[in-house]
Amino acid sequence: METVTTYPITITTMELAVRLFVAFVLGALVGIERQWHHKHAGIRTHALVALGAAAFGLLSLLGFGPTNNPMLIAAGVVSGIGFIGGGVIMRRGGAVQGINTAANLWATASMGLAIGAGYYELAGLAFVAVLVSQFPLRWADLWMEARFSADSDPPIYHLRARMQPAAAQSAQSTWAIFVRDTPAVVHSVNTDRERDEIVLSAQFSVAQSAAGAVMTFNNIVASLPGVSAVRLERVVLRDPDD
Repeated sequence: METVTTYPITITTMELAVRLFVAFVLGALVGIERQWHHKHAGIRTHALVALGAAAFGLLSLLGFGPTNNPMLIAAGVVSGIGFIGGGVIMRRGGAVQGINTAANLWATASMGLAIGAGYYELAGLAFVAVLVSQFPLRWADLWMEARFSADSDPPIYHLRARMQPAAAQSAQSTWAIFVRDTPAVVHSVNTDRERDEIVLSAQFSVAQSAAGAVMTFNNIVASLPGVSAVRLERVVLRDPDD
């Protein structure tokens, strides 16, 4: 059976509103996870990307004349999203951040295009896939990194201790003994004076098996006379966009 497609296609105003509304809502839902993790592209950005993609998809269906090719506008949307995604990707030091957010925007645009074209089932499947990537796959990613990087990459710690000047020598001696006996790889050590106190800051890494020695060292420093505050944190080197 021969099928003839003519342009423009007639779509009711209600159907236009429904498609734009569905795209806007699904885009906003996708953006919640990015907003939750304090990314530059959050709820509003994802909602607008989905809305815009759906609007352009509708325009490609409605057409601008009898020779209109609906694929040209859709292809333009795909290219345009690349510029938006490039805007959220940045390089900080040796790490590249924003790739996951850019991929989310790209997937959101495809979802909006599908809704604009009337493919609700396709858009729904894409929406579910995005949610799976944002939550179950993220948890799996964190678990795998914690599981397999623990044996290969020694954890890095940051120590910050505030003390009276009289306690500085005892703290430095305790630090020297810890570095010698653990052993620890020292990345940086700084001693600053803030008002009437000395602040010792150190960043170091030790083998995973020496985690107990790190906590013992932290407790010893905290118990030294004249030490007012000690904070020990494990440094996370993950890309914060994930």
